[in-house]
Amino acid sequence: MITPFILSGGKSRRMGTNKSFVRLGGRPLIEIVKEKVIEIFDKTPIIITNHFADYEYLGCDMVADIVKDKGPLGGIHAGLVSSPTPYIFVFACDMPFIEKAFVHYMLNRLGQEDILIPHNGESVEPLHAIYSKQCLGAIKAHLHEDRRCVQSFFQDVNIAYVNQNEMHRLNLLDCYFLNVNTVEDLQRAENCLKRVNL
Repeated sequence: MITPFILSGGKSRRMGTNKSFVRLGGRPLIEIVKEKVIEIFDKTPIIITNHFADYEYLGCDMVADIVKDKGPLGGIHAGLVSSPTPYIFVFACDMPFIEKAFVHYMLNRLGQEDILIPHNGESVEPLHAIYSKQCLGAIKAHLHEDRRCVQSFFQDVNIAYVNQNEMHRLNLLDCYFLNVNTVEDLQRAENCLKRVNL
């Protein structure tokens, strides 16, 4: 019913290099996320990338953007189009502190909505969310209009949120949603790594 996808690092302007291969605790972020996803889903995730040669060593199936140069929204679109299942779970390559319990909670919480997404009280996490193929029409329309913000199409679909209280009850790590976008973020991740087992 749900296929896991990992959105690769792209141009990573703020980091200055492809985030997928930035090392945390001596390991590339993409490898950490891949291993976590396999543990949760018991299947190999599909990598969304426009540079297949860089990721071949991971042994994953890969898909490329269909509509080029549209950022993460273009990647979500490619994942939905290629998915063999009605839903996809999108993971970002730069969010290494994934917890099985929370992902399972989201999978079990999923109803008939088009998107299920965490909301921490201030913002949502569009690259740690479940999307339905029912989103494709709205996404295509927004890509056609060159509206690249992932949240730009949310008003056009049926969306449900995993709220802050739910996440609090699950005792998520304070660094669960940490995105390693900058050198400073990487240092924060290294500090967090000292407190957890990745």
